[in-house]
Amino acid sequence: MDDEVSVPVVQEPSGRADWVLTGTRVLLALGLLALFWFVRGLSPWPALPLLVLLVYLLLVGFEALFLWRRWGLRALVQISFALDVALDLALLFFTGATRSPLLPLLLFTVTAISLRLGLAAGLGLNLATLLGYGLLVMRDQLQPGSRVDPLQVSLFAGAILTIGVFGGLIAEQVGRPATEQLRNLALQLEDLRSRFLRAAKRARAFYEMSHTLSVSLSYQKVLEGILQECRRLLDFSVGIVLLTGGKDELSIAASSGMRVADNDTRVYLVGGTLSNCLATAEPALLEHLGRDVELRQVMALQRCRSGMCVPLRAGLRNYGAIVLGSINEQAYSRADLEQLVALAHFATIAIQNAQLYQDLREERDKIVRAEENVRKELSRDLHDGPAQALAAITMNVEYIRRLLAEDPEKALEELDNLEKLARKTSWDVRTLLFELRPVILETQGLVPTLEQYVQRFPASEGVQVHLDTSGFSGRLDPKIEATVFTIMQEAVNNARKHARAKNIWLRLARQGENLVAWVQDDGVGFNVEEVRANYEKRGSFGLLNMEERARLIGGRTEIRSIPGKGTAVIITVPVQAKD
Repeated sequence: MDDEVSVPVVQEPSGRADWVLTGTRVLLALGLLALFWFVRGLSPWPALPLLVLLVYLLLVGFEALFLWRRWGLRALVQISFALDVALDLALLFFTGATRSPLLPLLLFTVTAISLRLGLAAGLGLNLATLLGYGLLVMRDQLQPGSRVDPLQVSLFAGAILTIGVFGGLIAEQVGRPATEQLRNLALQLEDLRSRFLRAAKRARAFYEMSHTLSVSLSYQKVLEGILQECRRLLDFSVGIVLLTGGKDELSIAASSGMRVADNDTRVYLVGGTLSNCLATAEPALLEHLGRDVELRQVMALQRCRSGMCVPLRAGLRNYGAIVLGSINEQAYSRADLEQLVALAHFATIAIQNAQLYQDLREERDKIVRAEENVRKELSRDLHDGPAQALAAITMNVEYIRRLLAEDPEKALEELDNLEKLARKTSWDVRTLLFELRPVILETQGLVPTLEQYVQRFPASEGVQVHLDTSGFSGRLDPKIEATVFTIMQEAVNNARKHARAKNIWLRLARQGENLVAWVQDDGVGFNVEEVRANYEKRGSFGLLNMEERARLIGGRTEIRSIPGKGTAVIITVPVQAKD
């Protein structure tokens, strides 16, 4: 969009009157040209009046150009009437002066001057007209054989004065209210024009910010764009956008009108203007920013005598604040503060979008990491279980092939062992497939799935798995059932691999509108906080994965453990009956 907004200008009535006078001048000049062209006997030098009229028409053309472009309108009116008087006197000079048939034309000009300019402004031109007429009378008197009628001259001169005075008085009496009205209308028009310009600038600023929000995920660009639009609308000396960082601390995210080195300044909240704005979520007009205990921490603001502060807030969360400062006193009004509040909304939206985008990236990374962990775990399970079993089966087949020729009885014994190994491998593969995607969970629900899951634990492991589902029956939403089973399965696997437990208890119960699932063991236990603190070093996120899965379905996972006293994983999710 263009920086300047064009506003149509309403033409005043006086401007329309000037156009009417210009048109009248053209018509009179053309009529006189025709008259001098066809009636050459009126002048002994017909070429001179024709030349004068042509020059006059050219000047009228320039007058029309000036009216159209609105150049020097106030002086243009007086100059145009002066040309009219000069033309009239010249034509009278060429056509017999006091005996000229064009004398009424001079009276018409005097009338127009008086009505258009009024008494005071038109008096000078009317006196000049009277003086010019007097010179023409003197010329006629000096001509040999010429006779001038004193009565006629006196009456005509009196007519000029009378028309000039009374016409001016009439114009002032009639025109004064109209002039006042026009002045008031002009002031109202200028006020409306300035309002329109401000509204257009605001609309342009909001459009620019909306466009920036729609094409950019970078909140930094949006914040810098907001400061640019603030400079166009509000004209500040120093502008900064502060974002929350540590506790009671703000950092400068974007700035304008200050040194680059000052952008690293940290503003600490110690009970000043910023603290009050963030606590009340109310914008504020400021005075003498250098006296504020918080704002004076930014060196560039110390010289500002007035300013504005608007908090960046969404709901109950504070993101920071926008501060504008001016070296002038009382530079901003409540209307300016409202404009800054509107622009601050864009900053808040940009920060929220950036936060959502960052959360989305983190969720994506979690999903990718979880998928990688599943692949690694599946690869490890296949390698430690079925892969080694298949390798053993292959070796046993080769061994049995040799025994068939040397010791058939021993070969039959090895075939029995091979059958047991094959059956165990088949069981392990089926168990692995069950854990990856239990079909029974989709067809029969969570309780039958857990019952079948418990039956698949071999007694040879030395771990007893106990299941109690008496407190719950029925079906839930498939997503909830799948998530609860996955979390319980993860907790059981952790107990089998790391807890050295002898017993694992699984329990389902309904409590109000929630389903609560417990996985508890009597193993060695661990320090939960210590494990969380060492996640980055360990490269494993099992506990976080269980918590995140429950959160995705509106639930929560609580992990309780004490070293030497076992571990309990408690999953609580809202009950949503299957449609």
